[in-house]
Amino acid sequence: MQKGILKSTSVLMAMLFVVFSTNSYGQDIVKIRNQNFTSYFSKSEHIPVLVVYSLTPDMFNCIKMKGENGIKLDTDPQLPEITDLKSDYTNTLFDNAQMMSPDENTCDKDAFIESYYFTNVMPMPKDLYKTLWEKLHEKEILKAKKFKKIKVFAGTVGRNWVIGANHNVIVPEYCWKVIYIPSTDEYLCYEFHNVQPSSPDYNPENVKDNLANHKVDINAIESLAGVHFVNGVISASYVTVTPNN
Repeated sequence: MQKGILKSTSVLMAMLFVVFSTNSYGQDIVKIRNQNFTSYFSKSEHIPVLVVYSLTPDMFNCIKMKGENGIKLDTDPQLPEITDLKSDYTNTLFDNAQMMSPDENTCDKDAFIESYYFTNVMPMPKDLYKTLWEKLHEKEILKAKKFKKIKVFAGTVGRNWVIGANHNVIVPEYCWKVIYIPSTDEYLCYEFHNVQPSSPDYNPENVKDNLANHKVDINAIESLAGVHFVNGVISASYVTVTPNN
């Protein structure tokens, strides 16, 4: 009888631990909805764990470009204290990589400015951001032109480094993107090891690297990020499901 009681107690404690851990993680993640993207931003890590957006040609294919020159990274007014991170990215070995590119928001001035909010930014090795990540942005635009509408999910996983004297901005170990094409029910998935420049895995001279080397199936992203996809909708412990997430 005593063994049975102990076993039941252990099971209950394990269940409570999972519940409290999930709730704690969920409380750390703040959902911020801007005009063209939704960010799930970690208050403790000071980076988005997920950014979701839909992309159509009318968002970037306008006759007159409304995006302004000289726009700089800025605090998100919906989360002012937590996203006041300008000084944290100064003089680091990492670039401020936007999850949704400003080039995908050029047809609306406000949306263009919002793409520079820190709720849309993560630290990334400069050579990764300026090569493969930007090529992925270009691929998104081409797919949106071809299929008229796509949905994009961009996320971060783990802890690989820390930058910033004031806020300890986490440099995630991995970053990933999923491009969902509704008309074909197709997922294009990419995973990147977001290694710091001092890592032995970091090789800025690797000119042969290309997006194909980082393409994975949807199961790999689900396993890495602890998320699940059904019909172009993502689910996770911290995600509040709406039509546009």
